[in-house]
This record gives sequence, C-alpha cells and structure tokens, in this order.
Amino acid sequence: MEALLRAEGVKKAFGKFMAVDGVDLTIPPGGITALIGPNGAGKTTLINLLTGRLIPDAGRITFHEQDITAFSPSERVRRGMGRSFQLVNIFPRLTVHENVVIPVLAHRRLTGDMFRSLDGLSDVHARANAILEQVGLLPRAHLLAGQLSHGDQRLLEIALALSTDPHLLILDEPTAGMNPRERVQVLEQIRRLAGEREATFLLVEHDMDVVFSLAQRIVVMHQGRVLADGMPEAIQQDSQVRNVYLGEAVLGEARTSTLAGPVSDVILEVRQVNTYYGLSHVLHDVSLIVRRGEVVAILGRNGVGKTTTLRSIMGLTPPKGGSIQLRGQEVAGRPAYAIASLRVSYVPDDTRIFPDLTTLENLRLPTQVLRRGNGRWNIEKVEAIFPPLRDLTHRKGRFLSGGEKKMLAIGRALMADPEVLLLDEPSEGLSPLIVRLLLDALERIRKGGVTILLADQNLKFAREVADRAYILEKGAIAYGGAMAELWRNEEIVKKYLAV
Repeated sequence: MEALLRAEGVKKAFGKFMAVDGVDLTIPPGGITALIGPNGAGKTTLINLLTGRLIPDAGRITFHEQDITAFSPSERVRRGMGRSFQLVNIFPRLTVHENVVIPVLAHRRLTGDMFRSLDGLSDVHARANAILEQVGLLPRAHLLAGQLSHGDQRLLEIALALSTDPHLLILDEPTAGMNPRERVQVLEQIRRLAGEREATFLLVEHDMDVVFSLAQRIVVMHQGRVLADGMPEAIQQDSQVRNVYLGEAVLGEARTSTLAGPVSDVILEVRQVNTYYGLSHVLHDVSLIVRRGEVVAILGRNGVGKTTTLRSIMGLTPPKGGSIQLRGQEVAGRPAYAIASLRVSYVPDDTRIFPDLTTLENLRLPTQVLRRGNGRWNIEKVEAIFPPLRDLTHRKGRFLSGGEKKMLAIGRALMADPEVLLLDEPSEGLSPLIVRLLLDALERIRKGGVTILLADQNLKFAREVADRAYILEKGAIAYGGAMAELWRNEEIVKKYLAV
C-alpha cells in the first residue's frame, strides 16, 4: 500500500503500562481514515506519537517516506502534518481572523520581525480570509474567538490546522461536546474539505454515526494494538469489534420508572434562581424539583446554562437570587464544602481527578478527608459497578483514558457517601461499550439509595436513565415533565434539542 504516513512496530509504555504495543499502521494519500476503539485502547497515545508530542520507545514512523520518529511537533507541521485536539485549543481573546493570521505568519516564517506591521501584509490577511471562507467562518471573522459557539470553535481549530497547508490532517474527536445541529455543521465542513482538498484526514472519534458517515476506512484499536482494519461495512460485521467496542444496541426505548410506587419526598428544590458570571446573566428564574430516589435530567444545547445550574446548586457559582433547598434546608450561597458536607457530590464534565495519585489513592481520598466510616459505599462496591477499575488500582490518573477517568470520578464521588449525586455531561466522549456500562452503573447507584441530577445534551442517553427531564433554553426552563412524554413530543424535541 502506498504510504503517506507509516508506523512500524511502534510501542510506548508509561511505567509498567503498555499504552501502544507494536502498532503497524499505514495511511495512504487521500480520503478519510477513522481510528476508533474503546476508552483506554491507546488511540490518543498513538496520535501523540504520530504528531511528535511523544517519542516511541520502539518502532519507526515515516512521513512521505522520510523517517520522522525523533522529529519535533513543529518540524512535522513544517513537513505537512496538522492536528486538532480533544479540548478546543484556540486564542479566545483574539478575533477569529487574528487566530488564523498567527499560524499563517508562522508557516511563512514571518514571526521573527517584531517591527513589521501586519497592515502591510495583505497576502497574509487574504490567506487567512480564504481559510475562514473554506470552513464557513468568514462572516464571524471580526468576533472574539471566545464568543463563538462550541461548534464554531471546533471549526476555527480546523482552520488553524489548515493554515499550515497540511498534507495530513489529524482530527481528535472533532465533534466532542457538540449538540446535534453543531455536529451536522462540522461534519458537512469536514466532508466538503476532504472532497475539495488534496489533504488526507485521520479522524479519531467515538460517535459511530460520525465514523460511518464520513470514513472510507476504519482502523480499530484495542489494548494498545490494531484489532481490525477495513471498510466500514466489514468493521460493522466484525464479531471481535462488536464484542470489544460496539457491543449490542446500547440505547433502546425510553425507560419506565422502576420506583416502587409514587415518589413524593422532595430532596432538592430550586426556586427562581438567577445566576451571573460577572455582568452576564446566565440563569433566569430557574425552578426545578428532584424527589428522593429519582434520576432527573437537565437537557439543552451547549451554552444554555446546564453546567451553571449544577454549579449553582453545588455552591461553586453562587446565585444572586432565588432559593435552593436541600431536604427543606436553605443552602443557596453556601460554600461548596458546606454543601458537600450535607451529602451532595458533584462530578464535573472534566472529572478533575488527581493526575499524580493512583486510582486507589483517588478513591480513598474522600473518606480520608471527610473522615466518614461505615458508609454505604466502599472500594469493593465501586469496583463492582465499574469492573474496569479493578485492573487500574495502581495506575496514576494521568495515564487513564477518558472513560476510565469518568468511572473513577463517579466512583470517587460515591466514596463520599452522597444522598444526591450531580453529574455534568456523564456520557460525553465515551465509547458505546462504556456508555452501556455507565447506564447499568447509574441504575445500580440509584438502587443503592442515591438520587441523581444529571446535565447532558445526549437525549438518547438521558431517556435510558432518567425518570423526568427539564429543558433549558437561554438560561430558562422551557420544558419540564416525564422523560417518556418528552420523547414522544417531537415538536419540543426539535425546537429545543435540534434532534
């Protein structure tokens, strides 16, 4: 096979953990190749090896038939390799146009002259505008990058990568954290760019709809090795792939509550809460209730206030007005540690585990800090609902995959023995198999006496786990009701969730 990029026997270990174990991979010129695999398969480590952020312990990497194994990331960029990251990596306080001008200048080696005015570099500005037009952002060129929606920020990051004229563009989970409307927009741009440009795309993605709609070829990793490599149709039918990654159908009909009889005990009540970030009014008279033993979902597009609602309840972003009552006790405005002492645990979307502590040390920390003994949850129970953690006891947090970090963060929250568990985007960035495990875990957590309030934009996930749902739109409650009724209400779903 003709090779634009080739990896031969590439290995990378972190201590005793072999993250990439003898990978052979060939990327031919043209088209879109997708790299998939369960959380912890080694995908991101492999991408970091290919792009020079890590140097392999063994093996060889060639690009355009030249050995680049020891080349720096900047040298690989100069030779025609570009990438985007899982987390958006832009300059939020510069304009969209200025964000693109910077790499254009760097690519043309014009960054060393501090006395040269940008006003005279009309060709640089023209190049930046041409790239922005390619990704559909030219009408927003004057805006600060931080003002863009999440989807447009992803497109801007792709524009930054395109500004170096790459022959190979590696996109690491380009649709992560997007609502359906943004996802469609970004996918259309990627598909168009792949058709119009001579650049080759390597796509790392968990969303199977994205993978099978875009890729002409799919490479599957498992436990640091290549498990399968072929056309999308063949990968879909591969029994090994289905067992370790795709699994059976994860999402089915909307859940029917398994609670024994009516639930009337309100454990959490939010009444007319208004929350600000500086002068920005984010939450507008938000009111909701959560009854003991329920799973309640807060749904909505990015930027509507889901995370702010959870942070307001937890005391991390105290509201300026309104009431938050926990078991009838007013807690609005109290510091987070005081609310945590009332048996409320919060798992943020970025997990916030301690990277230099092992899995076991992360799990033990809440009981050591809170000095709580004989709680309902212990390490054995946490490992029972998250079996993959049993094999990760002595692995440091920095070497865990995204899915493993998510399981650890929820497990650590349980170790504080909460009565109320707040989860922010629990399904984001997870492989189908881990989503399936999470669905089962949340049901077992609820049956263990924990009431759950979660914020997510994945309606298919939420309908599997939640009894009721609230929809936020522009910081205000637009809908509240049973999850089964919401799923049947096509007008509400299309209007507020863009599905």
